[in-house]
Amino acid sequence: MEVFSINKTLKKNWQAYLFTAPFVVLSAVFMVYPIFGGFVNSLYNSKWGSNVFVGFANYAKIFSKDIYLLSIRNSLFLVATVVPLLIVFGLLIAGSIFDKVPAYVSGVRICLYIPVIISMVVMSIIWRFILDSQTGLIRYFTMQLGLESVDVLSNIKWTLILLVFILFTMNIGQCVLLYVADMIGISKELIEACRIDGGSRWHMFRYILIPLTKPTTVFVFITQASATLKTFIVIQLLTKGGPNFKTTTMMFLLYQEAFENSNTGVASAIGVLMFLISLLLVTFRFISLRREENKAK
Repeated sequence: MEVFSINKTLKKNWQAYLFTAPFVVLSAVFMVYPIFGGFVNSLYNSKWGSNVFVGFANYAKIFSKDIYLLSIRNSLFLVATVVPLLIVFGLLIAGSIFDKVPAYVSGVRICLYIPVIISMVVMSIIWRFILDSQTGLIRYFTMQLGLESVDVLSNIKWTLILLVFILFTMNIGQCVLLYVADMIGISKELIEACRIDGGSRWHMFRYILIPLTKPTTVFVFITQASATLKTFIVIQLLTKGGPNFKTTTMMFLLYQEAFENSNTGVASAIGVLMFLISLLLVTFRFISLRREENKAK
């Protein structure tokens, strides 16, 4: 009876399976296989063309050397600062403009989205032009004012904070665009009811906008956490991991190990660790969201 029931289900849903088959095949080829291959490669010492099985020695190396531990800390710091800033300010900006005049909303969205559609390489070069200690705009204006030039890219105390600000400005437009699109779809009756009952803008945020945009918040968290964890181009073009490894991240070390040191085994181990961190962040976010939904019920 069970076999007959399974066959009947397959016949009934064959169209759905047919439409999803290309996605499943492409995911297996371009996502599952590379992840599995990267894990297998992380168990080998592949430096300079050799291919010697070393087990989990590459992972032990990552967790025993200070430079790798520092890169993990820097990567997690960027995720822990940039992503909440994007969510908070994305909600605030979108919630402040979504119900305004359409022309005004469109203008703000375009201005904020320009850094997103421009190549990250171009944006990094622009920031380099502004911040460079020898030829940058900051040096030019400080000289014009008779002040002492400050090399912000070599300042150990502020370089990582500066990197947080740059990543924030590059990605805030996308977050605002997503939140505005979601808020525009919220029932106008709810907004009007809040206003009629004497609710302030803060009440609208707390009881309408924030709860109803939770799916967008989850999407922003997942995509931005993954993108921030893989930050490379900005670091490569602005700081090259310095000063004193202050902006060295896991992705930057992965690039160095793979393409400069030809140590693909350690590079694969770093990649697997980044995948696990991303998986843990996403799992934690879904668990917390599920708990919030259960409490609401």
